[in-house]
Amino acid sequence: MKLVFRQYLASIRERGELDAVLPDLLSELGYTVLSRPSQGPRQYGVDIAALSPPDSSGKQSVYLFTVKQGDISRYEWDGDSRQSLRESINEIIDVYITTILPDSLRDNDIVICLCFGGEIKQSVRLNITGFESQMQRPGLTFEEWNGDHLASLLVNGILREHLLEPQLRSHFQKAIAMLDEPDISYEHFSSLIHRLCNVEDTTPKKRCTILRQLYICLWVLFVWARDAENLEAPYRASELALLHTWRLVKDDVASSTSMSEKVSECYAHLAELHFMIWNELLGRKIIPFVNFKHAVSVAVHSISTVDINLKLFEVLGRLSMRGLWMLWELNGAERCPIRKDGFLHPRVDELARNIVHLIRNNPILLSPISDIQSTDIAVTLLFLSMAGDWSKAASNYAVGISQRMRFCYLTHSQYPSIHHDYYTLARHPRENDDAYRIAATKGSTLFPLLGIWLASLGEHEEARIFAEFVKVELGHCNLQLWSPDVDSEEHLYTDSASHGTALSHIPITDDGEKAVQILSAESGETSPFFGLSAIKLEHWPIVALACRHYRLPLPPELWLPVIQALRSGKGG
Repeated sequence: MKLVFRQYLASIRERGELDAVLPDLLSELGYTVLSRPSQGPRQYGVDIAALSPPDSSGKQSVYLFTVKQGDISRYEWDGDSRQSLRESINEIIDVYITTILPDSLRDNDIVICLCFGGEIKQSVRLNITGFESQMQRPGLTFEEWNGDHLASLLVNGILREHLLEPQLRSHFQKAIAMLDEPDISYEHFSSLIHRLCNVEDTTPKKRCTILRQLYICLWVLFVWARDAENLEAPYRASELALLHTWRLVKDDVASSTSMSEKVSECYAHLAELHFMIWNELLGRKIIPFVNFKHAVSVAVHSISTVDINLKLFEVLGRLSMRGLWMLWELNGAERCPIRKDGFLHPRVDELARNIVHLIRNNPILLSPISDIQSTDIAVTLLFLSMAGDWSKAASNYAVGISQRMRFCYLTHSQYPSIHHDYYTLARHPRENDDAYRIAATKGSTLFPLLGIWLASLGEHEEARIFAEFVKVELGHCNLQLWSPDVDSEEHLYTDSASHGTALSHIPITDDGEKAVQILSAESGETSPFFGLSAIKLEHWPIVALACRHYRLPLPPELWLPVIQALRSGKGG
């Protein structure tokens, strides 16, 4: 286990990684973190300041950490006058201790701690030892926390045996060992998540420990996966971690006590790690190629259209889900707002543009083959419609899907079916006759979703054609949508059992009015949807994330406000 952490620490980066993990490790070890890394104001050599646990005599020392990446060679020690370790120590002694450190702490012993994920090279060891001997004085000493020491702290501290039992350590190690097989790696890490989070009657302190354990383990998985250039498992694991830990932290989010705020802060760090993994996987591996025709499709490396189809819709859903998180970050409590003022944050605008390029250059995204892909489509339509000027792109996408779906259905091609297992989809359509086609489309959440969005986005002619097609060809199909029920709060975030309710026989008309009226009546204030903790606590993207991760249709209560705004002209 220690070797696993040792390799992780050697690979971790300085900014945003090692200095992000260290405060949580210190907190769990009993230190009081006084300041965390920040961007903007100069820190004068101190990345993290912390107050140690009391010793046997009750005294506490002030630890001032200066954090560096990897090994310390002659260059890292004194090669760059602005970023060198020696210059950081000089600034701590000359400025931080005398000027910035609070007066109330200056009587404490001060420890300047050199913290790095690797080791000190022999070529510079004597230089550092001599410098430390020269600078230390009564009340001011030095410590070195290298990768080996940090790995020991991780194993014996935050992951000590009575908190991470041998079976969980086994799942963790297997998750890392099987990173080249993402499904197996994810399965082992999900077992770790389930076992860590499946606790009852916890205290805020215990919840902090669980979140920090999970955070550190996910960091290790991410760094190893980044080195292996296969980030699928940590991405899926980060989604699952956010969902399972929400069940633990929801009461703390609603509380204002100091300990509950620490729990909420730990959850925020876990979310930030999820976004970092998203950026490494989608931002660096996918987005740079969305401008090139078929580039992302070819990158799937498969001759099977089913492989390409499933993977491309997965990518589309992940991109759009990040867009919902961005809008939530910008707009806070307002659920599903539409930007009509023409102003859109550059990051949101750029993501929307990249999604449009992805669809335009990979036309297979106009041809869903399974009804479960309605979730990815719904998330995409929702994000583009909420992004103000990009609502026209949502219209074009809805029209493109409608046209391609009708063509595939009428020609017995790969039309959307009720099937979702790979083996069946690979053979779909198995027969080119009406009997098979009727059986394969006996229920659908995609057709009613598309009909409502077409009518609401202003595509009246296409909505008329689509409604006529549904009336003539899909009379046998139960057009339905899914909505949370009273038992959904217990099961939505963990997928522990079937839950929710089906809204069946949704009418599809050219103006969409009947369907919207029915949904509005079903989505009133008494709807169980509004009893979900993620909705009550104004974290609505978590509901969308749960639906996308567990392949549930996006509930109409989530996107109906956007539909109503579009229909009233407020979103145009």
